[in-house]
Amino acid sequence: MELRFQAKFEGRDADNNRLEAYPTAQSLEGLSWALAVTLHYGVTGDLRARGDLSRSAKIYFSPSRRGSFVQDIFIEIQQNPWLLGIVGGYAANTVTPYINGLIGYTFNQTIGAAKVIPRGAAKFIRKLNGDDLDELAVRIEPPLTRAHTAIGKTAETVTFKSRRTPLVLMNPITKGYLEARLTDEFETIDTNVTSFNLLTGNGRLYFLETEGTVPFSVHSTIGGDSRNALIRSMEHYSLGHEGKVRITAQRFETSDERIKKFVITSAEEVPQADWVQGRDPLRSRRT
Repeated sequence: MELRFQAKFEGRDADNNRLEAYPTAQSLEGLSWALAVTLHYGVTGDLRARGDLSRSAKIYFSPSRRGSFVQDIFIEIQQNPWLLGIVGGYAANTVTPYINGLIGYTFNQTIGAAKVIPRGAAKFIRKLNGDDLDELAVRIEPPLTRAHTAIGKTAETVTFKSRRTPLVLMNPITKGYLEARLTDEFETIDTNVTSFNLLTGNGRLYFLETEGTVPFSVHSTIGGDSRNALIRSMEHYSLGHEGKVRITAQRFETSDERIKKFVITSAEEVPQADWVQGRDPLRSRRT
C-alpha cells in the first residue's frame, strides 16, 4: 500500500522558488529519519532509534516540483501481524488514518504543539501502549530538531501533510521549543507522577502552572530511593489516591520561558511536618 505525503517549505528563499541546499538537506534527513523511526514502531510495535529498521515501511522521495518547493514523499506499507492486530484489516480506510494519526500525534507531542488524536485514528491509537508513545516522542526528538534546520535560514515554515490534510506545522515557535535549555535553578515541587518508565527514566507529572501533565526525565545520578518514590506516586495515583511526592528538579525552558520538561534530581515522600490538616498527600483519597 502506498501512502502519499508532502513537505511544503514556505517563506524566505522558498517564496522565490529556491532553498539553500545544506540546511534543506538537513531538514529532509531529519524528517525522513523521524518518519522511519515512527513507522517502524507503527508497523512492528518495536521501539528503536538506530540500527536496521523494518522493511515493512519504506520511504521514498520523488523529484521536487519545478517552480515550487513541495517535496513529495511516498511511503510503502506492507502488512504484517502487528499492523493487522492494530488496524484489524489491511485496507486504505484503516491503514491510512492509523499511520496519519500516529505521525501527527507523536510529531506534535515532540515539538510542543497540540496533541489531539484525529477522530478517525483514535480507535487505533488507543490500542497502543501510552508509555511507548511517550518514549517514541523522546526518540524522534533529535531528528525532528534537525528537521527544523531550514527554518529561520532559508524558509520560515515547513508543513508536513497527507495529501490535503496538514499533520504537522514546523515553525520558529516549535523550533524554539526543541531548542529549550536547562535552567540553572533547582526548584522543589509537590506533584504526582502520572507515568514513569523505570528502564528509560522518562515519564510525565502533573504541573499546576500549566494545569496539565509535563514530561520529565530523571538525572543520571538519581538514587534508587528517589526512583522508588516516583513509582509509589504513580501507583498510588492510579489507585485513586492523591499520589503526591516531593521532587527537586530543573526546568528545560524555551527562550520565552515555556516549559518543555523537568529533569528530576531527587524525589521523596512529603515529610509529615508539611502535611496539610494531617492528610498524607501520597495515600489520601482524591476528592
